[in-house]
Amino acid sequence: MIASARERAGLTQLALARRAGTSQPAVARLEGGQGNPGIATVRRLLHAAGFDLRLDLVPRAAPPDAVVEVYKADVDRSLLRENLGKSVDRRLRDAEAFRKAAAQLRTAVRRSRRRK
Repeated sequence: MIASARERAGLTQLALARRAGTSQPAVARLEGGQGNPGIATVRRLLHAAGFDLRLDLVPRAAPPDAVVEVYKADVDRSLLRENLGKSVDRRLRDAEAFRKAAAQLRTAVRRSRRRK
């Protein structure tokens, strides 16, 4: 990041070091991945090159669920898109109709088992 900022600013390591109040070998070490600068040091070097350091919190992506990954291959995305294109009211009516049909099916299965 330091090397990128320095190059984008058109500075040499020596020029950046002078602006930041450090030595050219120190800049070279940091750009070479040697050392472990603190945020204040990185911020000071980037500021000397004309840049600000912005830190941001970004939620980590959850690791993929193996079970979900197995079933993803069988998902009909066209049906998902079609369903999401419906209004919320329509989706709720369809869900209620499905619930009723499932209840009727359960009742029919119970009746058929009693007859045996």
